[in-house]
Amino acid sequence: MSIAYEQPLRGALHVPEGDGPFPTVVIAHGFKGFMGWGMFPWIADQLADAGFAAVRFDFSGNGVDAAGDFTDLEGFKANTLSREQQDLRALFDAIAAGADPFGGRCRPGRIGILGHSRGGGGVILYAAGDERVAAVVTLAGVAYASRFPPEARATAEAQGYFEVLNARTGQQLPVGLEYFRDAEQHDVQAAAAGLAQPLLLVHGTDDEAVSVTDAHLLQQATGGRAQLLEIGGAGHTFGAVHPFQGPTPDLERATGAVASFFAQHLAAEAAPA
Repeated sequence: MSIAYEQPLRGALHVPEGDGPFPTVVIAHGFKGFMGWGMFPWIADQLADAGFAAVRFDFSGNGVDAAGDFTDLEGFKANTLSREQQDLRALFDAIAAGADPFGGRCRPGRIGILGHSRGGGGVILYAAGDERVAAVVTLAGVAYASRFPPEARATAEAQGYFEVLNARTGQQLPVGLEYFRDAEQHDVQAAAAGLAQPLLLVHGTDDEAVSVTDAHLLQQATGGRAQLLEIGGAGHTFGAVHPFQGPTPDLERATGAVASFFAQHLAAEAAPA
């Protein structure tokens, strides 16, 4: 069952059948992503089928409207990692407070968090500062706050922004200078090193956007404490496309590992890691 809501951020809540509250997982999309992209509704449905309340949402500066179109390019340009961290805190606060529609459906404590690509780096940064996070998963997660080449920063310094092609829509998406400056305040690997929570890193060996090397760096940062699942031959979205054409074996394997990990660490009786 999926329940749409508009506050405090645009998103959707997927819950199992029956009476709650249920252990909860927050799903964060990545750069050029949005909550309705390809695999995210399917992943949320799978988590709900496994007994979790799954919350997928749009970061407030992702530039996408309710239909999934990039219509707010100024908003996209103004987005920063710090702004995304604020969005996550607002969402966690709403869940913890039992705000509508979370009350009675989402268990307010011991919440899991899942991030894809840049969202993977973002959830590591967030979990390092919020003890309400009980377990962390990255799908194709980044090990760096900014992965743009030096010339991108130079262009942004010169004209106030750097443009990135969205191959799906053909649009040039502006990344503002403030993003580059803000990224200097965030260190994903240092945050991973300080995580008290269990961490699962899921990454395809043929990821064309974020090398599996990033997963290795994150695991090394934790001193080997993080679990690493490498999926041989899988790409950045584990074979999923937009519009969604159904799950691939790689996506099914990744999502199964995610559900099992959260089942292990979000149980009501589980002690903090």
